[in-house]
Parts: sequence; structure tokens; C-alpha cells
Amino acid sequence: MLFDAEKYHRTENCPWTFFAYPTSLADENGLPPDREACELLALIQQRGIDVAIWVSQIVENTTYFACRIDDRQKLVNVLNELQSFGTIDNNFCNIRAERLFARCMDATEQKIPPKCSINRLEMR
Repeated sequence: MLFDAEKYHRTENCPWTFFAYPTSLADENGLPPDREACELLALIQQRGIDVAIWVSQIVENTTYFACRIDDRQKLVNVLNELQSFGTIDNNFCNIRAERLFARCMDATEQKIPPKCSINRLEMR
């Protein structure tokens, strides 16, 4: 249930990014060094949403979890459901992404590029 985000992007569709992490921290499979973020990816896929691990050229050293734009509301619904069950905390994606980028900054003493942010999903 992975899709090719780069190919999708080349067809003038923008993948909807919902989690970001430094590419330099990714493991051999391109996944972040955060077990719970990887578990979240699996839970989202189990609920029928195709997800990409997208190493984008938009922001240097940034890899994203992304879905197709048409799946955005379905993703929001899944994240809300996982929050209501206590599976993930509120703002899980944002908090974890910030921690990973901070870890990268600590290691390299560099600043996060100014556009290095993720789409903030409004949970209702």
C-alpha cells in the first residue's frame, strides 16, 4: 500500500505530507528512527490509505510520509480515531517531527531550513 509520490508529483498532483524527518536519520528502508512513527505508518496503511515515503527535493534532507491529496480527509479521520483511542497523542506528527529535526540539529549544529515544515492537519 505504498505509492510512488514522485511519480504522483510529476503528474501535477502534490502529495499531502503529514510527517517529516531528516533523510540523514533514515534507516536502510528509508524509515525514521522512531518506532512509534513507523507503527503509525502501518496503522494508517491498515486502514486502507496508500502512503508514500517521499524523499523530496522540495526541502533538502527531508523525507515525508505522504498520501494522495484525495485521501487527506480520510487520513484526518484516521488520525482523529487513533487520538480518541489514545493510540497517539494530539499533534503526534508535529511533535515527533520536531524532535527528529532537533536531534539532527544537535548532531550537526545546523538550523532547520526555513521551509522545513509539514502540513499541519486540523483535527476536529
